[in-house]
Amino acid sequence: MTKLFANLQTRPRIVTAALFAVAFVALVSHPTLAKSLGADVWNVSNLREQVRVATDESARLSAEDDTVLNRIAVKESIVRELIEGRATLTEATDRFTQLNAARPQAMDAIRFAFPGTTDREKTARNVISFALGRTPPAARAALSARLEAEFQQAVAAG
Repeated sequence: MTKLFANLQTRPRIVTAALFAVAFVALVSHPTLAKSLGADVWNVSNLREQVRVATDESARLSAEDDTVLNRIAVKESIVRELIEGRATLTEATDRFTQLNAARPQAMDAIRFAFPGTTDREKTARNVISFALGRTPPAARAALSARLEAEFQQAVAAG
């Protein structure tokens, strides 16, 4: 009877050992399978390098996100002053131009998206669009008329 129980206890161990052996052979003979399962322990140094590179990239992107969010907050503030009449279109355009100077791709996008003969006119159109997009519909027509008049004055003044 004791021998019967001994066999019952040994059999699961043998089956478990056999399964581990089969899994090990499968992973070693098919490295892509091991890699896709994350079981390629022989590449730990490569994995550590990948983690380091990903961490560095994450930090870089986080810093870039902070910069972009800061630029957006500054632009929101500028536009709020413009909408409330505490800044002119010319002043807001100057401040947007200063912000965009640090990011040439921003000016490239403005050149593509907004009409105008000069970068200054295109930036002014960007400011107007930004302001109108943040104005309630009921007040949009009056703001549009005011900003368009300021735009025409600025263009005429050169």
